[in-house]
Amino acid sequence: MNDTPSVVDQLDAIADRDDIDINGRAVTCRSWGAGPVVLLVHGASGCWTHWVRNIGPLSQRNRVVVPDLPGFGDSESLTGPPDAQHLADSLVQITDAVIGAETQLDIVGFSFGGIVAGLAAHRMGQRAQHLVVISAGGLGINALVAGGPRRGPRDELIRFMFANPHTADDTALGIHLDGQARTRFKSGSIPSSTLLLDVIGQLTAELHVVYSDRDAFGGGDPSVRLNLILGSRPDAKCHTITNAGHWSPYEAPDQINTILTEVLAPN
Repeated sequence: MNDTPSVVDQLDAIADRDDIDINGRAVTCRSWGAGPVVLLVHGASGCWTHWVRNIGPLSQRNRVVVPDLPGFGDSESLTGPPDAQHLADSLVQITDAVIGAETQLDIVGFSFGGIVAGLAAHRMGQRAQHLVVISAGGLGINALVAGGPRRGPRDELIRFMFANPHTADDTALGIHLDGQARTRFKSGSIPSSTLLLDVIGQLTAELHVVYSDRDAFGGGDPSVRLNLILGSRPDAKCHTITNAGHWSPYEAPDQINTILTEVLAPN
């Protein structure tokens, strides 16, 4: 896994790092670049490195802000039981501390982070101009394609996160294992809840939803989740990533970065 330190450490070395006090707990946030703010929210069993293939391209014309949510990565856990609403409150506080409480921004959330991003966007109101959720749960379904017996961590990564075995390279495996090892927050039933579905109809942000055509957590059919979202938010813009699994920001970075660049382009 020699590639992992070089890729991750190079990004980490050029990041601006803020350590923020959230109710007496130390929370870490990194940022890159300059320009309109894009807030990236990682998924469960991970941290900022979920976005390792997206930060560079996006930071060419944006300030890319990527926290480790409380209980993930370098950030300490909040007190009390795991709660997505508390994470959303913390995300707003982190954002206020790093960019200022009045600064407008766009928010992009991956998987579990899409739920937290949606809840935070609701709290931010018109400050949040665009919300992009990628492979997000929180829609009241739990469609996981069975993958047979597990044979090790790389096999697990392929079965649940990727559509193509070659994508599970040493870098991806290193990020995945490190994320698992440093996750203290227990997401439990949050991904199968209706937390995102319940809030998207109340958002003022322009909503974009992105699902992959081979996402094990989506049942392999993006239309099911897209239709659920369109039922609550008919004006949502829907995007399908082809030949990719759940962790599309890593497996299909060109497709994801193209969508984000177009969505987040200044008017």
